[in-house]
Amino acid sequence: MNKFIRGTVAAVLATAPVTAFAATQTGNLNVTTTIQVSCDAPSPSGTLNLPFDSETALNGQALASTPVTVSVTCYGNPTVNHVDFDNGDYRNATDVTEEDGVRYMLRSGSGADSADDYLGYQLFATDGTESNSTTISNDVTLGTGATANDNRLTLGETFAGTFSVTGKVYESTTRTGAFGDPATTAAAGAVPGGTYSDIVVMTVDYN
Repeated sequence: MNKFIRGTVAAVLATAPVTAFAATQTGNLNVTTTIQVSCDAPSPSGTLNLPFDSETALNGQALASTPVTVSVTCYGNPTVNHVDFDNGDYRNATDVTEEDGVRYMLRSGSGADSADDYLGYQLFATDGTESNSTTISNDVTLGTGATANDNRLTLGETFAGTFSVTGKVYESTTRTGAFGDPATTAAAGAVPGGTYSDIVVMTVDYN
């Protein structure tokens, strides 16, 4: 008699290894800084004293021999672009006959009711600390805004924090007086004695 032995056959399914894929995500890192920049108001080393020769025509007066040094102190290392000069207190005075590029001083104690109470002057500036007033006058004439930005001293990348200003008494209008014939010598007339003065506001532009 045949005998059959029953058994079980195990079937094995071989599978390939599973590859794991890495996942990625991105995120932003925001980076910033704040630089606080500021500049103090321009600070002159003193008063600009203009010479006056009573025997010289007003359009031939000498430059101030000692320029005034103006300091601009800044914080945060800003770029200093320019300094604007306003027209002073008296250019628009009622009795003043205005000339291009000329500002005016008022005689102390006067009634400010006559053209003779005022005296014209011009300003010149340079980026630096020049000691020679003639050099400065050949550099930048500080006008009165008749031409766009002609009252501006532009400061270059090498600006070291100081600039120089000089000036001179100047008028080319006619005044009557003792010295010379106003018809042939411009503004050779008399100027009332006294102390003349003006204040010019300087504004520094920076970023």
